[in-house]
Amino acid sequence: MTSDLNLGVIGNCAVGALVDSRGRIVWCCLPRLDGDPAFCALLADGAADRGAFAVEIADFARAEQRYMRNTAILVTTLYDRAGAAVEIVDFAPRFKQFGRTFRPMALVRRIRPVGGAPRIAVRLRPAHGWGAG
Repeated sequence: MTSDLNLGVIGNCAVGALVDSRGRIVWCCLPRLDGDPAFCALLADGAADRGAFAVEIADFARAEQRYMRNTAILVTTLYDRAGAAVEIVDFAPRFKQFGRTFRPMALVRRIRPVGGAPRIAVRLRPAHGWGAG
């Protein structure tokens, strides 16, 4: 599965990721923004099984994506042909602690059904050493 360039951005100034219109994390460097890309499916030339973090709904029909109002929290809703739906909420935490802004190296994905009884598959296939060869 190839990604289009309609990408959502999540991040906290320490780590960031690009999420495609179907809710797959297709680009993310770890442990920092200038680190090795653990998720690099954006450049994978059709090898979608490597370098992505995907939530796939069985019998996919359509997807909707939006940011929660006045936040950097990305919400992707996947629908199947029977009308069942699953919601994926993505963000990178950032908060005040001990008088400074804390930006942990973390991405948060919350997945929950929002209609019917959707069947999903979660595929976590990070890569390493991208571009080393």
